[in-house]
Amino acid sequence: MLHHLIYQSTALIVFSEGQLGQLMHHTRQRNQAAGITGMLWYDGRRFLQVMEGPAPILDCLFARIRTDCRHARLQVLANGPIRHRQFDTWLTAIVNGPAQPSANGCPDPGSSLPAVGDEELRLLLNDFQRTALSTAAHLS
Repeated sequence: MLHHLIYQSTALIVFSEGQLGQLMHHTRQRNQAAGITGMLWYDGRRFLQVMEGPAPILDCLFARIRTDCRHARLQVLANGPIRHRQFDTWLTAIVNGPAQPSANGCPDPGSSLPAVGDEELRLLLNDFQRTALSTAAHLS
């Protein structure tokens, strides 16, 4: 049965573009071989990852992710069965930085955020985006 696992965590280092590129290269290779799709969003201080695939593979993958010393305070936001993939064409894409919202408050279609059909997932992504934008505004 198809599952998704969604978590957020706090980055313990600031990732450069090169480090994110390396992370994504290794992630895509492993995920493609395991039949995992999804996205990884890094807003400069936090990660949000959506992973989709068979439950046993996601459990094994998340056990490895938990031990990664580059982040802490992992919080599982969702973990359960899904009817279909929201990221079926994404081997695991990365969104780097806060995507800009459109006038209606939803992610701008021209931004790097995917269009998702699942309402709960869309709300979760929008919430992460608002927090990222708010934090970026306070830091500037």
